[in-house]
Amino acid sequence: MKGVIRTIQALLTLVWLSLLALSVLLFMSTRSSGLPGISDWRGFIVTDNAMAPELSPGDLAVIHMGGTPESGDAVLSKDSAGIPELTRIIGTSEGQLILKPDGAEDSRLASLEEIDGVYSGYIPGFGEAFRLLCSIPGVIIIFIAGLILVVLPGFFLRPPKNPRPQSAYTPRH
Repeated sequence: MKGVIRTIQALLTLVWLSLLALSVLLFMSTRSSGLPGISDWRGFIVTDNAMAPELSPGDLAVIHMGGTPESGDAVLSKDSAGIPELTRIIGTSEGQLILKPDGAEDSRLASLEEIDGVYSGYIPGFGEAFRLLCSIPGVIIIFIAGLILVVLPGFFLRPPKNPRPQSAYTPRH
């Protein structure tokens, strides 16, 4: 039984340390490049219904930065105000891309240089959890939760130390 408990504790420790490392890595990438992510892959939290019905507010869209977009692809670009948005390439016109969000009526023209990345998939409803995972409070919460759930139980499950060994001699009265 002790072997099973030790194995479970080792697996939980591995998961905890991996999650903590991922959280720190995502936090550091946010500070350096704006969107959190690893390597060329970034997470974009959907905030509106522009790409409905596929994407809803609160979903986490996975974006491949620097990917080569094709007609029909959903892409991450900046709108006229410079705010990142997900939109779809619906065609080309005179060397420019025609972009139109799935749930919108209006389209706009953009150059290939205005495309930041290509949409690869999504995790439904994971946006806020991802936001927490990429923040300092998230790193702190993961660290403390790991201490409470993994380290402290292992500390308390250790067998007590013998104060002193029993001698074989027993006095007779």
